[in-house]
Amino acid sequence: MSSLPATGRVCLPITWVLVAGSCAGGAGSAACGAAPARAIRHSDVVFMYDDPKLYAAYGCTVLGWAGDADARHIDEAHARGVRLFSSSVGFLTEFQRVVDFDPNFLEAACRNLAGEPFVVPWLWDHKYKGQRAWWWCTNSPLYRRYLQQRLVEPMRAKPDGLHIDDYRGTSGAVTWLPACFCPHCMAGFREYLGKSVPREKLAALGIKDLDGFDYRKFLLDRGVTPERYNNDRTKLPLAAEFLDFQVRANTAFVAEYRRKAEELRGRPLALGVNSGLDDPQALAIAPQLSYFCCEVDQQAASHVLPLHPIYVYKLADGLDRPVAATAGGGDWAYIAEHKLPGLVRLWIALAYAHGQNFMAPHRQWCYTQTKGTHWYAGPTEEYAWLYQFVRQSARLLDGYEAVAPLAVVYDNVARRRWQGDIQPIATALAQRNMPFSVVVAGDDWLDYRLDSRRLDQFKAVIVTKDFGRQGERGGPIEKCRAAGRLLVWPDDARLERLVGRPVEVEGSDQVLVVVRAATDARAPLAIHLVNRGYDQTQNRMLPQSGFSLRLRQDLFSGRKFTQAVLHAPRSQPLPLEVRSDAEHITIRLPRLDLWAIVELSEPPALDVSTRSPAQASGSASKG
Repeated sequence: MSSLPATGRVCLPITWVLVAGSCAGGAGSAACGAAPARAIRHSDVVFMYDDPKLYAAYGCTVLGWAGDADARHIDEAHARGVRLFSSSVGFLTEFQRVVDFDPNFLEAACRNLAGEPFVVPWLWDHKYKGQRAWWWCTNSPLYRRYLQQRLVEPMRAKPDGLHIDDYRGTSGAVTWLPACFCPHCMAGFREYLGKSVPREKLAALGIKDLDGFDYRKFLLDRGVTPERYNNDRTKLPLAAEFLDFQVRANTAFVAEYRRKAEELRGRPLALGVNSGLDDPQALAIAPQLSYFCCEVDQQAASHVLPLHPIYVYKLADGLDRPVAATAGGGDWAYIAEHKLPGLVRLWIALAYAHGQNFMAPHRQWCYTQTKGTHWYAGPTEEYAWLYQFVRQSARLLDGYEAVAPLAVVYDNVARRRWQGDIQPIATALAQRNMPFSVVVAGDDWLDYRLDSRRLDQFKAVIVTKDFGRQGERGGPIEKCRAAGRLLVWPDDARLERLVGRPVEVEGSDQVLVVVRAATDARAPLAIHLVNRGYDQTQNRMLPQSGFSLRLRQDLFSGRKFTQAVLHAPRSQPLPLEVRSDAEHITIRLPRLDLWAIVELSEPPALDVSTRSPAQASGSASKG
């Protein structure tokens, strides 16, 4: 399956704006029009680790991460409806194979400011042939030769996709470890400086000639120690340029690596990476991807519905890249220790309600500082029924995107300065059941462009106080301000005036609502309800009973919905009472256990061509 372009889904009228429906993006972005195929469908059930014995139990359709099977295995999986059978390569976790690949393997290791190799911190408990789990440098020619060779056998098996774990490689160490200062990085940075940094700036730092320039020696000569580098990196000379070099080098290498995989495979490949979408460095790879297949912090120890994933899922929609999520190693370690499958089911429901996917937890990586690596084997009986509901609900999931009259602008320029954080905005809006979209304003790292046509589709546009593009003359944000649609967060009074309360729940404060619509204007609406009332002591949801859902009529572009059916796991479809007036549609809900989908539809159109003459005559006479 080919990769997605940077943007592009169907553009709809203002009240039907789709979260992922950007019409403005980076280079190569599609014009507003036909939607591209998704690498991961909303109704897919994704496995992180392969287990054919569990395909049927869970309704597995995708192997998204850890796969390295032969052609026969892949053919058998395809025959059973499992696609994207990934070949997975770990940029940091394959230390054993690198040790066996070349006797000079330490030439491929990252080096700290002292010139010493260092281990991958979360693999501190791993050893092989007396060697520790060294952090390999993705700028090393030896390591790149290994990674290129690593692709040969898996691609011969003809997988549908490629997954890269810890894809950031060397660039992932720059911001929290004193690295990498190996000879290959020093040579690459020297070339970067010659092409990207004005000579005047270099001269002001005492660098008059780049021939033989070594950034490590440059810092050491100024008394910088590894400890100081960790603490004061952002204040050191050329630190920003060094990070920029490493991020660009990594992004370019991943793109090259994918091209090599596709050359060996003989066709386009879907590409997924483990990237948490938590910072600009993690997002830089987005234009290269088909989907994110990654860890998302679920805050397991809090014992509540986590709000951080909502921000991640919305941001991923803004990037037009699906997410197949799992929890972090610490989350799974907590679940394994305390045996809380009810909490995990809440994570699953939250992801699917927001149009993303949560990987089936039949085998998940756990990690703590004391135990190191261990595993959670999720009991099939605790989870399979919920994934079967996902598969049964495919017609109300696939082709649906969130309805959003409100936009929140993510600004990569501001985030690279540790400003412009929209996560508190996203979580506050989610808590209020306020439908919103994230629109991405990129930069030279993140090739997505803000466009007035995109923002014109929203009733209101929210930016942070420290938004990085304030004051751009004639820019999209200033146009929103001139039109009276801009809101600088927080401003509740203005939010109420511009958008009001499109979605309200009466009778419960523990129901999260996500309204989703299909691009097919004849399709029913799908309203996801997620119960936030998790009881830690009983490891179950506290049922919400006898509440009502009120939806403002202007969400629906003139459509007149009169029929509602409730779909819930392990339950038969249940017709619901629907009441309408000029302002609202009100739906009465008898009960919500974990997650349910309200199918809201219009009365079927009367097709005169299928009626008998007698029926037609009777209707006419009654008229």
